[in-house]
Amino acid sequence: MTIHKMTLKDAAVILWKRKFSFSGRSSRKEFWLGVAALWLGYYAVFSILYAIFLFFIAGVSRTALNGAVLADAFLVLYLVTGLTVFFVSAALNARRLHDIGRSGWWQLVSLIPLLGGLVLFLWLLRPSDGDNQYGPEDYYSSILNE
Repeated sequence: MTIHKMTLKDAAVILWKRKFSFSGRSSRKEFWLGVAALWLGYYAVFSILYAIFLFFIAGVSRTALNGAVLADAFLVLYLVTGLTVFFVSAALNARRLHDIGRSGWWQLVSLIPLLGGLVLFLWLLRPSDGDNQYGPEDYYSSILNE
């Protein structure tokens, strides 16, 4: 079996296709490239929203009502974007944990003060376990060809 060589574009495509999927697996390379694509996309969207916000705030009259409405709209967009990134990250973490043979619920270990985040980080660094109950090791070739 040949293993597909993952690129940042491939990881972004898989991330988009499986953005809210907590089932299946994510290889170590797919995970870290997916994290990079997710945060690059998040910062690009946030930068565009911020630029639009500044553009409109400069053109809004100095009344408090117009500024407050615009600030509230920006806050809502920021919260929606942040929640989307949170859930996509949680799904990606769950799939990465599946790749090493652990349940996605183990990402809750990061809630333990001081050591929890370190434990999760070390698990995310581990190599794949090979084929396991969550699927075959080279699962993503079929996803890219969909």
